[in-house]
Amino acid sequence: MRISKPIKILLGFLTAWVTLLPMIFIAVWFSTMFLIIGSVEYLTAPENLVVPVIFFPTFILIMCSSFLQLGLTAFYLTHVILNKTGNDILRVVLGIFVFIFPYIAMPVYYFIYILPEYPPQWALAVGPGQMVSVDPS
Repeated sequence: MRISKPIKILLGFLTAWVTLLPMIFIAVWFSTMFLIIGSVEYLTAPENLVVPVIFFPTFILIMCSSFLQLGLTAFYLTHVILNKTGNDILRVVLGIFVFIFPYIAMPVYYFIYILPEYPPQWALAVGPGQMVSVDPS
């Protein structure tokens, strides 16, 4: 399955977005807590700042990112199924991990099978008549 260079770049950006977004949300949550503590100190109502300025945009961003993650999960699983050049065991493990640990499995699969023009030799499928030996001698 060949993917053009602009699509690879877009997939890399979207995968990075889905991977890094939970860390950004944690930072936003901590900054919100500090704003609430600071607003209590100055006797202002925290809901006047927190809800319209921080909560609603963050909520919309979380919803859009959830749909993006679902779409990327569908793309990666389709690519895992259609990628016949990849090692079967590695593809199956990464396909399962796309559901369990998508923040780890999606970037790993991207850097192994999608980004390079040709995947690394160790990630390629072994021919049906070939035998792989642990001992090189």
